[in-house]
Amino acid sequence: MASLAFLLDAQQQGQANSELIVRLLDVSQGDATYITNGASRVIIDGGPSTATFGRYLDSLNLNNSTIDVVILSHQHLDHYSGLRELFRTSRHIHVRYFFENKDPAPAVTLAILRDSILSRMDHDSLVYRDTDDPCSNGQSICTITMSGGAKLHILAPFPNGDKANNRSTAVKVIGPDSASFTMWLAGDAEHEEIEWFETVGYSQNPGMAVNVLKADHHGSCNGVTARYLALIQPQWLVVSVGAINGYGHMHQQAKRIYRRAGTPWYRTDQNGTITIRSPGTVGGGFTITPERDGRDLNGRSDRSARRSVCAAGTR
Repeated sequence: MASLAFLLDAQQQGQANSELIVRLLDVSQGDATYITNGASRVIIDGGPSTATFGRYLDSLNLNNSTIDVVILSHQHLDHYSGLRELFRTSRHIHVRYFFENKDPAPAVTLAILRDSILSRMDHDSLVYRDTDDPCSNGQSICTITMSGGAKLHILAPFPNGDKANNRSTAVKVIGPDSASFTMWLAGDAEHEEIEWFETVGYSQNPGMAVNVLKADHHGSCNGVTARYLALIQPQWLVVSVGAINGYGHMHQQAKRIYRRAGTPWYRTDQNGTITIRSPGTVGGGFTITPERDGRDLNGRSDRSARRSVCAAGTR
């Protein structure tokens, strides 16, 4: 398994600590996750709005800073659009690595983001990686070690995915004390790709069992199966979903699968930004704290999906 280790200068190393913080940002109907460990910073997706994501960049004091890794799970606007704000010149944000599958897509806004990435390759030493070969060595798993000892496994997506959702890049987050905290994030992966995760061997290497699962596809029933939950065995589910959305997320069928598995959830539309902390010490465990209280909540847009959409979810 190939590995990248971010080497920090002496001053950064002196400031580094082992605490791992994962924030599932409330960006309405979309995804955006911010991860810190020691002096390392990682962003997975940026939500649909540059204005909303920009406000988080401001509140998290990320202007005039370095983001070590940015990962775009797949080419849908509600995941990539906000990332354009990282490249606004006035923010003075330096991005070291940008990962995405580089699939062709007609969207003008995606073209603008990619043009910004290519420009930074020329002028700011950004490294642009294709998630189909994330470490550029022919291996399907690229492991990144953060400065506080946490690790990210970036997993190549299903090569034959039938649409953008089934080309989502999965990421496994492992805390400095792996027995204390792990997390699985897989963009908008649907039944076809989540079955492939097992077929290709990700359930064995790097392993899919984790403490926290970020719900695939915003709590859609086509992003979960009973088998998937049996492989992941999450203690908690976190869901990034808009308060009013036209998709019916979270689907009632998905909630039934989570309930049967005994998996409680927090969701951004009801709970706001969700923050997970693990101290990185042996046996330190983790805490999960929503901005607003309440668990296993329903949302205004929740509804049942067509049976055809959810058929595989009963397995």
